[in-house]
Amino acid sequence: MDLLKNWKLKLRYGKLKTAFRHFTVIADGEVITSNSDFRTTAGSAAFFTIQVWATDDDQAVDMIVTIGRDLGFSASGRIYIYSTEPQQPPTEAPHAYGLNFHQYLRGD
Repeated sequence: MDLLKNWKLKLRYGKLKTAFRHFTVIADGEVITSNSDFRTTAGSAAFFTIQVWATDDDQAVDMIVTIGRDLGFSASGRIYIYSTEPQQPPTEAPHAYGLNFHQYLRGD
């Protein structure tokens, strides 16, 4: 519990060490399979967003593609990656959180 208390300050000032960097990743693509947990509809265009602790940006991209595929999403468009402030502390392994889908209508 003491490790999680003030974890952002401890991370910023080097008292909490991690081998990972924090990213927010956004993928443009299409919902292939409907997912009731995320209220997505097959055939819809969507942005899929996640926050990740990863070793580098390549691993973060691999994570959004793999997790998206597991949730019925195909990252068929551009993938945007940003180095961002974390909302959750790092753990012993790379991980993702804050998964979210934003469906939209494509303009022809």
